Amino acid sequence: MSQVTVLTPQPIDRGDDPRDVMQLVNVRKIYPGPVEVLHGVDLTIKVGELVSIVGPSGSGKTTLLHLMGTLDQPTSGQVLINGIEVSSLSDRQLSAFRARTLGFVFQQFYLIDGVSAVDNVANGLLYSGVSLARRRELAVRALRRVGLGHRLGQPPAKLSGGERQRVAIARALMARPAIVLADEPTGSLDTQSGDGVLQLLRELNTDGTTVIVITHDPAVAEAMDRQVTIRDGLIVSDVVTGGVPR
Repeated sequence: MSQVTVLTPQPIDRGDDPRDVMQLVNVRKIYPGPVEVLHGVDLTIKVGELVSIVGPSGSGKTTLLHLMGTLDQPTSGQVLINGIEVSSLSDRQLSAFRARTLGFVFQQFYLIDGVSAVDNVANGLLYSGVSLARRRELAVRALRRVGLGHRLGQPPAKLSGGERQRVAIARALMARPAIVLADEPTGSLDTQSGDGVLQLLRELNTDGTTVIVITHDPAVAEAMDRQVTIRDGLIVSDVVTGGVPR
């Protein structure tokens, strides 16, 4: 990864703010065994922040991502998104809320082989009730937004790793989510492609999207505006990094 210059970290001000878009309050997660993975996590994300959550393997990052993305429920504590406690929603309500509010980008692109970039992105609204023609129209817009207007008809096999990740980001943007959760988005990319993806995430954030990046890479974490460090299921650091672009 290319070298990153950062400013001296400053403590985060944790005062109450109506702009809070996501809050985790004393969140614990225990799996059968029992194995306690998260030990009472408190975390607040504000509207429009560009945040990294960094930690080594086994630190609880993935579990935290699943809770923040409403893909799992905490054993105890509260997860609130836009002021709504997600555990209060029925499965149907939660699915609809997730589709409207959250976009996901994973290290593995989860694209369908043999299907064009346009249709891979259009699948992001597959169960939304939107017509295929309209979904494809929106997919073209999303792909142009991430710089792939010239690759619309190409299947994943004919795209580079960086281009495939851009397709995945375009798919995540189809529903115009308020929050994008990116899980190791550069983990399977070379340095140049990874830098391009990080720059794209920063551009999305500049446009108003709250972006949360889960990573084990300190250079990726330091390229965000705020860096939250988790270790052994506890948040051990939460600082402003200066967000110097890579």
